Amino acid sequence: MLLTGRARDAVSLMDEKLDAITSLESALADPEMRAMIADHQSILQSIALSASENAAHFVAVRNGLRHAIDRLQSLHASAYVGSYGRDGGKVPFTEVTGQFRKKA
Repeated sequence: MLLTGRARDAVSLMDEKLDAITSLESALADPEMRAMIADHQSILQSIALSASENAAHFVAVRNGLRHAIDRLQSLHASAYVGSYGRDGGKVPFTEVTGQFRKKA
């Protein structure tokens, strides 16, 4: 979901994932279940790997959104309102009423 840009959908799975982790912790506390862990160790390792990859994707999404917001907020800082002279110099519009001629 994160790779396709559906971060909101991934966040909606958080409760389900927390319930699964709680169930796993309960199962690990049971001695009979601990004996079965060796049989399922490769599955658990793949789940742990997927969880760490998902965490990296969440960090990337968060950083990307933060930088996009920063860029949008700073757009006005680099904006120039005015005109340019024949030499390419900037001519600001402040206090220049009546000094520009319109060409059709």
